[in-house]
Amino acid sequence: MKSYAIGVDLGGTFIKTALVRIHGEIVGKVEIDSERDRGPEGVIENILRAIRLVMKQNKTTEDEICAIGIGSPGPLDTRKGIVCNAVNLPGWINVPLRDRIEKVFGIPANLENDANAAAYGEYWKGAGQNSSIMLAYTLGTGVGGGIIINGELIRGASDCAGELGHVTIVPDGRLCGCGNQGCLEAYASATSLVRIVELNIKQGRAPLLQKWSREGKKLTAKLIYEAYQQGDVFAKEMLEQLGYYLGVGVSTAVMALNPDVVVIGGGMMNAGAVIIEPVRREVKRRVFPEHFENLKIIPAELGNDAGVIGSVGLALQMTQNQKSQRL
Repeated sequence: MKSYAIGVDLGGTFIKTALVRIHGEIVGKVEIDSERDRGPEGVIENILRAIRLVMKQNKTTEDEICAIGIGSPGPLDTRKGIVCNAVNLPGWINVPLRDRIEKVFGIPANLENDANAAAYGEYWKGAGQNSSIMLAYTLGTGVGGGIIINGELIRGASDCAGELGHVTIVPDGRLCGCGNQGCLEAYASATSLVRIVELNIKQGRAPLLQKWSREGKKLTAKLIYEAYQQGDVFAKEMLEQLGYYLGVGVSTAVMALNPDVVVIGGGMMNAGAVIIEPVRREVKRRVFPEHFENLKIIPAELGNDAGVIGSVGLALQMTQNQKSQRL
């Protein structure tokens, strides 16, 4: 009996793989280096190795696996299963990742944007369960996003929907990695936080972080949060400012889609209330009362497992759709 599926979360540094029961419970996990410098062939070899390893460690055979879900950075062509151009994976131009995986194992595979997969994971088994319209934001190196409406992931006409991190919030503002100016990602990501703190340190502000930098500590979003935990006023101000900008971006999407749930996850959300409370305040200030009345803005629940769980959920949805079409 095919009681399991496999989820793969492909990143520029690590490949996270999980064996998941078809109702969404993780049975076992494996994490290995992507070794992205080996190019597409080397990374695909590692994906195959990780899938075999998670099956071996959990004494599962291919006959018990009904689907493989893969979450990958994009842009993608999910209909054809192709990674069009993964910026953090050198040489990944028009790589037919889905078919390569499917051919090796003879198991139906599905390819999805990694942020969309994480969003679906939160909808299926996390903070967004039972929502009608859910928006998801993932705060990390960048700002990822996803939109789920009535249980369906919204991909858009060109497979590009849900790029919530690239909504312009400051016209002619900071330069974003995508080439645009003023994107939410340029104001609410871990990368942007570190850059603005570095600038303030050079200008003589942030004495505690300046002291730690002189002592050889690497300035990271995590270190800024540690300073906040020690009562540093400047670190608190920077985290609240990030929450403010995120609130501006969220309010735009709330006005457009009138969701009932906004889920915010990613590594930055370890800071918790110091970020999410400014988001709530700013959204309430900017949207109509009717938009905010039944709106929940809440932290994600699945952490680093959201991607693999969501990849599985979308792969199972894909196999069910295929069965329905055959009938």
